[in-house]
Amino acid sequence: MKTNLLKSLSIGVLILISTLISSCSDENLTTSTALNIIDNYLTEKPIYETAELQLGTIKLRTSKDAEEIEHYKSLEKKGLLSFEEENTKKKWLSKDSIWNTQILITDQAKPYIISQKPTKVILRAVQYELDKDQPLQINSKNKRSATITVMLFKKETPFAILTEDKNPNSDFITRKFKLKYNEQYGWEVSK
Repeated sequence: MKTNLLKSLSIGVLILISTLISSCSDENLTTSTALNIIDNYLTEKPIYETAELQLGTIKLRTSKDAEEIEHYKSLEKKGLLSFEEENTKKKWLSKDSIWNTQILITDQAKPYIISQKPTKVILRAVQYELDKDQPLQINSKNKRSATITVMLFKKETPFAILTEDKNPNSDFITRKFKLKYNEQYGWEVSK
């Protein structure tokens, strides 16, 4: 009976020691832990650039706004927009014509819509995603907080043609995230 008591007591002590060791190791921030935390954060709160699209009746000049018209027609071919062409008028004593059209957004554009009003819609133009192949930099201030620098690569949506590229000289950006250790939840991105 004493041997069973000693066995169960020693097993209990071993479980307690392993629990303490594993909980201490949770406080140590590794690169894989930091990548997973930041990836989960970006899934919940993505980083993106936006484009604004006017809806309803708009007037465009066929020569002056030719590039914009081509962008709209390209989006129409992809099924993201539809046109209801009203008419084209030739201005008197002008080389340019005015194209009156009704621009409507389709159901295929739903994944890119951020906000919508009756006359305009805000869309995702560029989405930034975590580059898991690139090394990250961990700057630990103490055992409970750290600053992580990661690279995010650009993923353009079809609506990227409607806006000017804010970072035209690179396909990625670097971003810093502050992580803090919480006793209850472990490491998490601080707000």
